[in-house]
Amino acid sequence: MFCSNCGKEALAGDKFCRNCGVLLEGKRVVVEGSGGLDVLVPPNAPALWAYYLGIGSLACFLTSIPAVVMGILGIRHANRHPEARGKIHAWAGILLGLFGLCLWAAMIAVFVAAVGPLRK
Repeated sequence: MFCSNCGKEALAGDKFCRNCGVLLEGKRVVVEGSGGLDVLVPPNAPALWAYYLGIGSLACFLTSIPAVVMGILGIRHANRHPEARGKIHAWAGILLGLFGLCLWAAMIAVFVAAVGPLRK
């Protein structure tokens, strides 16, 4: 069980959260397994957007920055709502988005360096 205020794990007999001190009576969030599908596809939309935009950033630089932004939003959502999960998808989106941005910046720099001598 998790505290609905801070998201930290609460033991079954606790009346107050050990992390934030909030009264837990009737305010606990129970995380139940759903067969594993929510691990592959978590119910955290910003994290999923970040993941797919991050993959897309390898093909198109326009999705790089949205991947990073959605990844940050996905991590925030996962921290506020532990039952949503999705931190791995969010981090993958952030890292792929940053990698895609660096990749496209390097490709543009190589293109500009290659075309520069041709203009003379």
